[in-house]
Amino acid sequence: MEPPPRSGPDGMGGLRFDLLRTAVATYLKIAYPSGAIPEVVRRRLVWPEGPVADSILTKPPFERAGKMPGHHTLIYALRLGNYRYPHMKLQIQPWENDAGFMLSVNTHDQVAGLDVGAADAQAFRELQAENQRLKEAIEQAWDDAGLPTFLRYLREYIRSQSRDVADPSGQSPSAGDPTDRPPHA
Repeated sequence: MEPPPRSGPDGMGGLRFDLLRTAVATYLKIAYPSGAIPEVVRRRLVWPEGPVADSILTKPPFERAGKMPGHHTLIYALRLGNYRYPHMKLQIQPWENDAGFMLSVNTHDQVAGLDVGAADAQAFRELQAENQRLKEAIEQAWDDAGLPTFLRYLREYIRSQSRDVADPSGQSPSAGDPTDRPPHA
């Protein structure tokens, strides 16, 4: 279900600054509800001006976060943290859509070998739960703003597949049923 990366530098196919800045602003609003953004994060948001944003991804403060499975195209991350944890990241992945990329949040808190008996294990699990809550809130806000997320892609994919299985009259199988309820057997 992973489309091939778009053409262009690093497969981003013309990543737009305005969309990236909107994504960052939305992330920061949720991750730092008091509005107190650490200086180190503010410094990471000073980017060169220019028409094409994809070239900035290959330079600090952006990090390589991996590759798309089965492709050579890189996934990039920007460490923005949150009010409790400095390592959470905004991820930018090449994707075949109008924007040329997909956004996600990497909580960056999965620790292999965590000693569940350690005195601070419960506090760490609480931190992970809060990071997950923030991730979901940020990704939902991006989706609500029309930014490219996996949820948006998945909805569009399902919608397109539903159109492909429409009956010969061009209507979907449920077009005659005005409700969202499944038909009775």
